[in-house]
Amino acid sequence: MSSSQSQQELKRVDGLWFPDASLILRAENSLFRVHGSILAARSSVFQDMISFPQPPRSEGGQSDIDTVDGHGVVVLHDAAAEVEAFLRAIFDSSFFEPPPAAVDYFMVVGILRLAHKYDVPYLFRRALCHLNSRYPTDFPSFLKRREQEDAGLCCLDDDCNCFDLTLHMSAVKAATEVGALWLLPAAYYSVVSRSDFMETALEHLQAHEIRKVLIAQIHFVRATVDVHAFLERLPTPSCRTRRKCRACASEAHEVLHSRRVDQDDSDPVSNWVLFGCESELCESCEVFAIERFDNAQSEFWARLPFSLGLPGWTELKEMRTASMENTL
Repeated sequence: MSSSQSQQELKRVDGLWFPDASLILRAENSLFRVHGSILAARSSVFQDMISFPQPPRSEGGQSDIDTVDGHGVVVLHDAAAEVEAFLRAIFDSSFFEPPPAAVDYFMVVGILRLAHKYDVPYLFRRALCHLNSRYPTDFPSFLKRREQEDAGLCCLDDDCNCFDLTLHMSAVKAATEVGALWLLPAAYYSVVSRSDFMETALEHLQAHEIRKVLIAQIHFVRATVDVHAFLERLPTPSCRTRRKCRACASEAHEVLHSRRVDQDDSDPVSNWVLFGCESELCESCEVFAIERFDNAQSEFWARLPFSLGLPGWTELKEMRTASMENTL
């Protein structure tokens, strides 16, 4: 290699080093040798890049750019792991399949970024399809996802990252970068509803993003109180077992109090607080409690985008539809 850094310090990535290819890409300390014609057919950015004439050789026959095996090296200013996933998705059709195929969401976020940056519409759309499932815009789908996570059914392998704050913050940054704003409410919720988010946020988010999550946390704490306000109304006027229903409500209050003592309770879409003692409620109190609880959670979801400084759900869903159509 013509640079001062020896080739031994660089890694030729297995499966993405084709001896008969002529385009060599470098990301960090990883090298990829791929077929430029295939990459150009998928990406308008690489098509333009490859069509540029090579820099002239300087006196003495040396090129002004680094070379490997006589080929110029194109340096990409992206994370090597993201470039590897992006290129594998292009050159190996089985590597990144559409939903419902199981995926590593860190990989999906990286592919989303680079498919947008280098204009590969079908990969961009496929990454969005996976993330639309992970960060839904409709409340029933969001609740179903939460139930799957709570039951440990969200992942099919031992490398589950459903609860990884770094993943959710990476999704926030990538969705913002590519304009997929409809992913942000659920992605931000996955961050703000966790009491331990601040240390990770300081490491991965910028100042304006941290400010947004702190403001959202205030809304979430208030909403959590609102969601459980029905407990103050138990027993209902038509209750026929007032002592039992009052005891059930008191037990739920203790559960909520322990949450708030142990951690900042900022999870308005948490599990049904009367789980375990709801059978003790009379029919009147049970119907009242479920209705108020469900309504309060639905109202929180309806307000969620506004608490994050985003457009409402209707506009976000229209943006999602338009984006998916534009990448067909």
